[in-house]
Amino acid sequence: MLYANNYRGLIPLELYIKLQNIFPQSEGESDSFWLQRVKRDPMLARKMFGTREFNTELVQAVHRRTMAMAGARRIGHDTAGPNLIKLMKPGSVNAKITIAERYANDFMVPDSNTYKYANEAYELLLEQFDAFTPADGSVFWNGVNELALAKLVDRWNTELAGEIFGQLEATTAARYVNKQFEWDEGGVFQQYFTDVSDRLGHSARGHVTSVVRCGLRHDSIFTVTELPRMLRQMEDQIKLKQPPVVTELTIVVIEPKHLEKRPVMAFTNNEITMIPIVRPVERRINGRDDCTIDSHLPLSARVREYWAERGRQPESAAATRIQKEFENLVRWP
Repeated sequence: MLYANNYRGLIPLELYIKLQNIFPQSEGESDSFWLQRVKRDPMLARKMFGTREFNTELVQAVHRRTMAMAGARRIGHDTAGPNLIKLMKPGSVNAKITIAERYANDFMVPDSNTYKYANEAYELLLEQFDAFTPADGSVFWNGVNELALAKLVDRWNTELAGEIFGQLEATTAARYVNKQFEWDEGGVFQQYFTDVSDRLGHSARGHVTSVVRCGLRHDSIFTVTELPRMLRQMEDQIKLKQPPVVTELTIVVIEPKHLEKRPVMAFTNNEITMIPIVRPVERRINGRDDCTIDSHLPLSARVREYWAERGRQPESAAATRIQKEFENLVRWP
């Protein structure tokens, strides 16, 4: 078995393993002959770069770079924006710095670590964002481990052999930058998630699902952006006598603040007015004792009447699945 600590080849280990899997080395074939055979294979480009995996890696790299250009700060870096690799020996006569200097002159603000086209980069991110989610499959959240939720959504879609459920961190471009950049107060990264979440709320259709902890956190993106967007859209469409794009809404509450003995409960349509809007006692809400009740969710008369006329509706398919695995959503590594 090959291990990273005993590999001595010139090709990066990950690439070497991938090439071996795609173009198996024959018994007795030397590494040199094997590599020459691979390089001459007419299917090399298609097999290496025509895969879904490569496409995902490429899109991921583009989004991360664009986010850096827009001024976001990568995890582990002291400053926002791009971080050029510095020379190990500054002033070395063998260092070729022409391209780096030209790049800095063309794209970066002098004597700073910011791009000249940060605003344009941010607009490009938004322009490229696809907020499409399947009908009856949109899943929103607040106060839970969104990466765990994304993994659940990915698994459900795999089990069902198609994109049945859609979620910001699982099925949109947001997954390429989530947890890769620091969430600076007032910074572009925070604005990015507010903007794309608003678009996600606008594109939701059919029966929408959300999962929250204890209640609707008073300052979460779902409470202040996504949910109001959906309810306002319903209100406007009903007023114009148009069929609402969003027809039902189920919110799953883990450890509901107002129901001390219920570990989890789902509320559908008019029942969501029973869910409290909660405020943390300090910073995080890790359970019922960490929050207080501020108020309850208001609903317009038109939306209330629309749901009343539809009668009692079953909870969403996503809500049923979430309740079976909710404990995974309130655990962090």
